[in-house]
Amino acid sequence: MKHVMMLAVAGLLLNSAAASAVELTLHGAVKNETAYFISGEQRLDKVQNRIDIKPEAILTDRLEFRGRFLAWYDAATDIEAANTTDYTPSIQNEYRTYSAVKEAYLLYAADDYDLRVGQQQIVWGKTDGLRLLDIVNPLDMREFLLDDFLDSRMGVAAVRLNYYAYLGDNEHEFEFVFIPDAKPAEFAPRGSRWAYQMAAPPAGFSLNVAEGNKPSFGASDAEYGLAWRANLDGWDVSLNWFNGWKDTPAIQKNISSGQLTLTPVYQRMNTVGGSASNAFGAWVLRAEVAINTNEIITTSVAPTDVTTWNAALGLDYNANNWRISPQVFVRHIQNWDNTMLEKENSGFVTLMVSTDYMNDKLKPEMIILMNYSDGSSMLRPKVSYEFSDNTLGRLGLDVFSGDAADFFGQFNDNDRVYAEVEYTF
Repeated sequence: MKHVMMLAVAGLLLNSAAASAVELTLHGAVKNETAYFISGEQRLDKVQNRIDIKPEAILTDRLEFRGRFLAWYDAATDIEAANTTDYTPSIQNEYRTYSAVKEAYLLYAADDYDLRVGQQQIVWGKTDGLRLLDIVNPLDMREFLLDDFLDSRMGVAAVRLNYYAYLGDNEHEFEFVFIPDAKPAEFAPRGSRWAYQMAAPPAGFSLNVAEGNKPSFGASDAEYGLAWRANLDGWDVSLNWFNGWKDTPAIQKNISSGQLTLTPVYQRMNTVGGSASNAFGAWVLRAEVAINTNEIITTSVAPTDVTTWNAALGLDYNANNWRISPQVFVRHIQNWDNTMLEKENSGFVTLMVSTDYMNDKLKPEMIILMNYSDGSSMLRPKVSYEFSDNTLGRLGLDVFSGDAADFFGQFNDNDRVYAEVEYTF
């Protein structure tokens, strides 16, 4: 049943191709991403050889097929020797190869609506680097937050209808989303260098991690949402509602017979919010709000439901080849108590600074993310150079700071330098 929608898309595509001439195009990229740990145990993190294929087909004047397929082989898993701690053979196997259909959908474009059916990435919200409303697609977090969202965002089989209507002098867009393909985020394998810290068992106890109640493909676990967008007096605004599974679980702890068992607990939640942005000369102001009800979080007793208030404010300055973009994210847990492992108020501050030289060929960039509730941070400077219209090279650094129990500090031993070469076609 999980692949019924994908088979339907393929069947419609083949039938349309047989009935009429099809205009096919193929774009994509081949890329090498090599990273080396410079803190902790110094070794290769990855030598990923990637292929990214984006086929498109115009089937009729209104019907199109769009796809994206991403795959890679990580040669570091065969270069670096396995160990018995954070690079075991099973962890190597987890990272050795990867393939995913990021997108594969049919688009029907009518005069006043668009209908998409198939594997999709659905992007909501206006924030960069961290997500409030952009929760429709879960993330592949096996490399923490270091992957670009275009790569880490997991495709979901969905039906999406966008209806356009003029009300007064303004065009309004109404989006309806139905997702029978609910799935949680993917995390780094237990014990690996990119795995989140887990509670240590008491002395003399062993640790067991159970499977948990992961959502799956089917009507009973289906997700759905609505969005409205418009431009009102220069403001791009949206209102959003999504009923779906929280991608990251709370943790249930049980101790018995000399064993500490950690069980991931997944639960549906409602997200209601909106976004707004407007340009004022060289400045762009962005704002976003998301209120989560029935959000499940971990406590020292048992997972519990809470309402959380989440907001972000961003400011972009674009002038003289410079872009400077600070953001502030805040999070508040309503009716907080001291059994909850999260703080009542928390959040992040981010800053992105970029420019370009040599006729837009040389592009340095700096990104800083700081968790102001624990003081930990992540620093990401990089520079890219465009050798030709099709060939791009990039050098960068990822540096973590903070205590071992902090959000970013838990990866203190994962500072790394990396190089990338990409050829697009």
